[in-house]
Amino acid sequence: MLQIMINQQLETVADVRADTMLLTYLREQMELTGSKEGCASGDCGACTVVVVELDDQQQLRYRQINACITPLHALHGKQVITVEQLKDLQANQLHPVQQAVVDKHGSQCGFCTPGIIMSLYALSKQRQAPAHPAEYLAGNLCRCTGYGPLIEAANDVAELAGVEYFDPAQPDEAAVKTWQQQCAALQSGVYHRPQTRSELAELRAKYPEAQLIAGGTDLALEITQQLKDIEQLIDVSAVDDLQGISESEQGWRIGAALPLDIFHDFMREHFPSTDELIERLGSLTIRRRGTLGGSLGHASPIGDIAPLLISLGGNIEVDDGKTRQLFAPEDYITGYRQTRLQNKQWISAVHLPRPQPGTQHAIYKVSKRFEDDIATVVLAVRLRVDDAQRVKHCIISAGGIAAKSVRLSELEALLLGQPFNQASIDKLKAAVPLHISPLSDVRGSAGYRVQLVQNLLQRFYLESQQITTRLTDYA
Repeated sequence: MLQIMINQQLETVADVRADTMLLTYLREQMELTGSKEGCASGDCGACTVVVVELDDQQQLRYRQINACITPLHALHGKQVITVEQLKDLQANQLHPVQQAVVDKHGSQCGFCTPGIIMSLYALSKQRQAPAHPAEYLAGNLCRCTGYGPLIEAANDVAELAGVEYFDPAQPDEAAVKTWQQQCAALQSGVYHRPQTRSELAELRAKYPEAQLIAGGTDLALEITQQLKDIEQLIDVSAVDDLQGISESEQGWRIGAALPLDIFHDFMREHFPSTDELIERLGSLTIRRRGTLGGSLGHASPIGDIAPLLISLGGNIEVDDGKTRQLFAPEDYITGYRQTRLQNKQWISAVHLPRPQPGTQHAIYKVSKRFEDDIATVVLAVRLRVDDAQRVKHCIISAGGIAAKSVRLSELEALLLGQPFNQASIDKLKAAVPLHISPLSDVRGSAGYRVQLVQNLLQRFYLESQQITTRLTDYA
């Protein structure tokens, strides 16, 4: 039986389709219409709500999510707070977060305002104020006001994080925590939520046609945009083998169901050159639910994760419950949205080796919008030179230039053993049109993509020279 606490009300839901989204249930069954449908794809944020769930320390955490692309079943045993809960009806008083937006004149037509309020509410419930409060608004689009007043409101709301303040929407945390800890496992004939590797293997064998889902930020669009019916879903987000990060002498194993926001924290610490790219993997709201395995499973030719893994020498772990296999990303993806995955298999983890001393790495993303947009081209370069400044190791990878993310081995060969100087880069740029043949589409022409690759290679060289200069000056 599916159980969800919506605001302060415990809902027991029976006989609901696997592909029912939270927003549909809120508006059509609960008549909670403050959450709006703007895009049905997680882009605009008008549907934003806050989910309250237990973290690894058995403490409650508050995170904003897009109700339009979150399956209802995925919220079993969790609490959902909507904008209707915030106002103190007895005192007829706005919530402090709502008042902050009013004080800064941050609302006009009001359509997007409930989602903005809920993103700011999530900000106010963090245990400490984030360094960049406006990041909590990155998933909310506003067509009326401009963002200045909203950013000012976010800065004010951030002062509430980590401190006690009057919150009329504050749940009884002890009661919610007890309920979540005691909530029985989900029982459903259409939506399955295994906890272990063996349970997942059994479900893959029993339901070979079932779709796998973790965050659902991509798969859900087949339901909300393409109007497909998905009768059976296997939710892998709770499988213990797909969680967490384990460390060895060689590097790290990162669970495929790890949310991208947690992955971002790890990468920021160990691979800081990837910070901007991951920050641009959708909004914070999307990264709260999106996962590594989900990105790799859909194998988009303009995905960001595959070129990143190729450039870092990473591997993708594929499992069937009995045997684990490792594939280089360029071998795992076989064609346009095609992979080596068989019906009974799943992506279980990503393996990353430790970075070697003296290695330079950069990854660039060019898109029409800087944030929350699909790439036109992604280019990554990892390079190491010897004492004579000759290239001894090089990986160049890209997305957006072929039917899949690729490793540009022919270009790498032109650099290996050569002096790392402008003359070598000029030869490399001249060879680019000979080795890539991108398509033209709405995001850019083939010629534009070729020029982007050339310009980004030049950018990498210029930036690497600045790094070298700084290191020399420091020494």
